[in-house]
Amino acid sequence: MYTLIVEDSFSSAHFLTNNGEIEFEPLHGHTFKVSVEISGNTLDDFGMLIDFRIIKKKLKEILDIFDHKLLNDVVKFSPTSENLSKYIFDEFEKFLENYKGIIVSSVTVWESQTTCAKYKKEVSR
Repeated sequence: MYTLIVEDSFSSAHFLTNNGEIEFEPLHGHTFKVSVEISGNTLDDFGMLIDFRIIKKKLKEILDIFDHKLLNDVVKFSPTSENLSKYIFDEFEKFLENYKGIIVSSVTVWESQTTCAKYKKEVSR
């Protein structure tokens, strides 16, 4: 299996609440780094799984929604790194339906150099 990894970043602010009511982490910002892993078994006629430019463009489109925004105003879920990684994963999963044999393996969202959250779908056995 081949795996491609594309990374990009965005800067945003957020605060975390308990069920949208009690603020338990005050407003603060991050420069988030996002890593998307795309996998598949077959290369095309050019020897590529998929052109990096396609994945980079899609990732930029997704991250532009968040860049320099208050995440709480942009998404309908608690804007944790965990939830952001699943959201981005789901967006890529929908996008890659148009590309036979290519899947999103995982999405990692880094909110600092030492902390991140990764989402990957559990494989049924």
